[in-house]
Amino acid sequence: MDSTELIRLNKYLKDNNICSRRKADEFIAKGYVKINGQVVSELGAKINPLIDKVELSEQLEQEKSEFVYIVLNKPKGFVCSNSRRDGKPIYDLLPKIDNLSYAGRLDKESHGLVILSTDGKFVYKVFGAEFAKEKEYIVRVNKPLTKEYITKQSDGSIVLDGKKLRPAKVKQIGSNVYKIILTEGVNRQLRRMAEECDYKVTDLKRIRIGGVNDKDLHLGKWRNLTSSEISDILAM
Repeated sequence: MDSTELIRLNKYLKDNNICSRRKADEFIAKGYVKINGQVVSELGAKINPLIDKVELSEQLEQEKSEFVYIVLNKPKGFVCSNSRRDGKPIYDLLPKIDNLSYAGRLDKESHGLVILSTDGKFVYKVFGAEFAKEKEYIVRVNKPLTKEYITKQSDGSIVLDGKKLRPAKVKQIGSNVYKIILTEGVNRQLRRMAEECDYKVTDLKRIRIGGVNDKDLHLGKWRNLTSSEISDILAM
């Protein structure tokens, strides 16, 4: 058999939306995966996906179903961190859950949606650059908008960190307020985009991530994601 046909078992499980590679290694080590009817516990095991049959135990499915998927409506003054050095951690607003990671930061003075999960693959798919999930924001700036400002924010001509930004969808909804939809996540992107045009962001709220929106979710509150919201994010 040509060795180029072989792929690692943990990559196969990741590519088939079973779990992250890290979790795959954990499940393999526990003996939850069979190849051609035989339990495999070797972390470096490889398969030919065209001819080898991979089976998953009931225990794996049970543990996989225990992943937690949460969306939080973050208030201002809270930080996406476990540390209290820079402010109050968002985890103060959530139940104590081991291995709960956030997907995409909001800075201390911004508010709105933050997705968190114990599923590493899911967290990566929310904000991984190659998946281009839409993130929608309402932005207020310190002076009236101009046509030139809207064009500059939307046309992909701004360069940050040496990289040209992707085009964005922008809609003005007030004299100095607009909605913007991004498909990338550069550090402090919207504030820096405004600064490139000699504006300053005075309020920033994230209202949507993919198919997840802030409808009926009060400030400082959280809820579990629905199965359809989870599937939507994992679909890409």
